[in-house]
Amino acid sequence: MKVVVTVPGTEPVPLSVERGTPIQRALAGLPSPEHPWLMAFTDHHARDLREPLEKGCRLSPRNIADHEGIRAFRRGVRLLLIRAAAELFPDAHVYVDHSLSGGFFGELRRADASDAPVPVTPDTVEALKRRMDELAAADEEIVREVAPRKAVIAELRTKRDFAKIQLLEHYPRDEIVVYRFGGVLDSFYGPVAPRSGLLVPFGLVYYPPGFVLRFPTSARPDALAPFTEQRKLFHIFHEFSGWIKVLGAETVGGLNRAIAGGGAKELVLLSEALHEKKTAEIAEEVCSRSPVPRLILVAGPSSSGKTTFTQRLTLQLTVSGHRPVAVGVDDYFLPRARTPLDEEGRPDFERLEAIDVGALNADLSALMRGEEVHPPRFDFKSGRSERLAGTLRVGPQTPLIVEGIHALNDALTPEIPAAEKFKVYASCLTQLNIDNHNRVPTTDTRLIRRLVRDARYRGYDALATLRRWRQVRRGEDRYIFPFQETADAMFNSALIYELSVLGKHARPLLERVPESEPERAEAERLLQFIAFFLDLPDEMVPSTSLLREFIGGSDFRL
Repeated sequence: MKVVVTVPGTEPVPLSVERGTPIQRALAGLPSPEHPWLMAFTDHHARDLREPLEKGCRLSPRNIADHEGIRAFRRGVRLLLIRAAAELFPDAHVYVDHSLSGGFFGELRRADASDAPVPVTPDTVEALKRRMDELAAADEEIVREVAPRKAVIAELRTKRDFAKIQLLEHYPRDEIVVYRFGGVLDSFYGPVAPRSGLLVPFGLVYYPPGFVLRFPTSARPDALAPFTEQRKLFHIFHEFSGWIKVLGAETVGGLNRAIAGGGAKELVLLSEALHEKKTAEIAEEVCSRSPVPRLILVAGPSSSGKTTFTQRLTLQLTVSGHRPVAVGVDDYFLPRARTPLDEEGRPDFERLEAIDVGALNADLSALMRGEEVHPPRFDFKSGRSERLAGTLRVGPQTPLIVEGIHALNDALTPEIPAAEKFKVYASCLTQLNIDNHNRVPTTDTRLIRRLVRDARYRGYDALATLRRWRQVRRGEDRYIFPFQETADAMFNSALIYELSVLGKHARPLLERVPESEPERAEAERLLQFIAFFLDLPDEMVPSTSLLREFIGGSDFRL
């Protein structure tokens, strides 16, 4: 059986291997890379290194310097933490909560039905880190198995892993991939590094009431970046976390149980009520300023629901006696022919330079002076912006709401005094976990939102959206996230039930990504992810919901 090994940046290497040979054994005869292999692709399918090769293919191994390789690394480091906690604190378990400063915030909780928090001290974290270092130094094998789902559930009962039991109750497949590491049994939706000795460097720092598990990045795989304080973001995450815990839906298993038990409508209504409450609180904060700011800037990463949030904030401000006018930054995109290019020569729509900043500031300044302007409207299908025939004029005290991914960056509005600005950061800060050890990444939720929206409104298929996504993420890291802590207020646009609605829209789009394309691997990962969720019908989503921005049927002008 012939296999062609393709390593990025090198010539393809043909190999002859026997059918059933594990991938890591097939790679053993190749020159050692600078960083060890952690996972591989076979014809654009993500594979664990322990999986057997069953047919001839193009085999592309990846290490920590690759974005898929570092995912396998992070899953393995989580296993180090989970095992260390199980050995040191047998009456507790690890709860991996949310992203923070390039890592994951986590806690210890009681390993019983109460799931109550266990106090964490600096000594606790020091002991965990010391044991994790010992496990990494021991270079033990992380065993991969394919096991019957019912047998896994039975074993999880003996380990009191109630969240994963709930998840697997509604999982649609009869078999599941699990990993054993010492006495730990766990599952992930993606490959895991094969040995503990490959899982360096990592960090674990005390961050009350828990800790932050830290990782290197694919750009700097040999070192940890300096820890960046993100207290505002942390507060928003924890506020939402407490709310969903009260609902008993911290994990996908809890959500599915609520849906199967007829509690979906209450979850939807409570989620929407929380959005209304938080929007009203931000409006009250704006109105408490004296004088009321003329420019309300709403920013956030792609598919955060900024457009709907802006219109709902407009309603709340109007109720408070201030009728604002919205100005969308997306309408000030330069024509596609003038869009700047990224490092790979492709149009980079995420850069600030893709916006006609001069035209935007001229219109804002004119409006604030009480002058009349002809606002533009950008057509995403044609790639052109045209001035509308109608005109716009606002009163001397009318607030303007400016919405766009760069709105927190003062370089977008350099001609507007700082005292006239109120900044809001809006993002889908997903707090729902798959189970205790697997989080629902905020980036995955936003990507699924974007897949559905792009297909409905922008004429892009899933392949086109997936191709652009890495560029989008790179732009967010450079141009958006560095400014999030400068916001005067933050709005969490996540809805606890949304992936149960979005999944059925995303599924056929992802299934149509061709097998021959590299993006097929990401499509399969997302398909595996959304398979965890029970579906909810669109009819359950209110017409004023932020989710309607992506699935259609909104009462707001989008």
